[in-house]
Amino acid sequence: FLDPVTGEIVGKREWGKISLHPEHLMSFLYKLHFTLHLPEWKGIDRWGIWLMGAAAMVWLFDTFIAMALTLPRKRRVQKPGGKSWMQRWKPAWMIRRGAGAYKLNFDLHRAVGLWVFGLLLMLAFTSFSLNLYREIFYPVMSMVSETTPGPFETRTPTALHDPVEPQVSWPELFAKARTEADNRGWEEPIGDTFYSDNFAVFGVRFYYPGEDHDSGGMKVKSLYYDGKSADLIGDEVPWEGTAADVFNQLQFPLHSGRIAGLPGRIIVSIMGIAVAMLSITGLVIWWKKRKARVASRKRKQEMALNSATYQ
Repeated sequence: FLDPVTGEIVGKREWGKISLHPEHLMSFLYKLHFTLHLPEWKGIDRWGIWLMGAAAMVWLFDTFIAMALTLPRKRRVQKPGGKSWMQRWKPAWMIRRGAGAYKLNFDLHRAVGLWVFGLLLMLAFTSFSLNLYREIFYPVMSMVSETTPGPFETRTPTALHDPVEPQVSWPELFAKARTEADNRGWEEPIGDTFYSDNFAVFGVRFYYPGEDHDSGGMKVKSLYYDGKSADLIGDEVPWEGTAADVFNQLQFPLHSGRIAGLPGRIIVSIMGIAVAMLSITGLVIWWKKRKARVASRKRKQEMALNSATYQ
């Protein structure tokens, strides 16, 4: 953190540092969320991202399977005056009272999962799309719909420990970006800049203070410059481009809930608790059924043994 007038260093942080200290706690949790802090191996530092992306794909398919398991079975013969298919599905959406601990656990797992099915599906899909964006999501999107590739989609990154040194000074970059933004009629100030040393790409983002966080990026305009020549090589304007471009832009705002502002972030926070509850209740159901299967198998083995002994 630098004083904007004197340039004096007034604070330091190591983003994502494995630490429970208040200074690093939030970035530690944030990085843990999508990488598990898995270390670099064989020159690749994306193992955790790929693992969590694969888990998100399993979660996505499991969400559909879980929905299917709540559906009532089809009856071969419909009894006269019997309940309709929707009437037989209705109990799955309800929580029984005073039915015992196990039934309460089962109802919480099934009913809550049904009520928040749409949000679960969105979180699972966006988890997959964000972690496996370059590997699967963007290539598939490009096959099924028209996309506008940017520098990060068209360039092949260098090896992890083979960065490209920039040949452009920051003052030169600021001047070029501000002039380009003015020519486009962008009134927003430069909010932040970055340099991706494995792609040799400078990014300059324009937004008013606070809009980068609150909107999840949907109020942030970006210009991209070549790290060696300073040539303009791409841009990104929220809500502009093809339908696929806008869909790509929406992945993080949807996943974080920021697309709906503070209410959206509150809903996604509650969903975090709901997912934890569904995981725990699901594990309890699996454990109970496993115990029942083991006990049933044991009884059958004892009956077979007793039968053999009697004969």
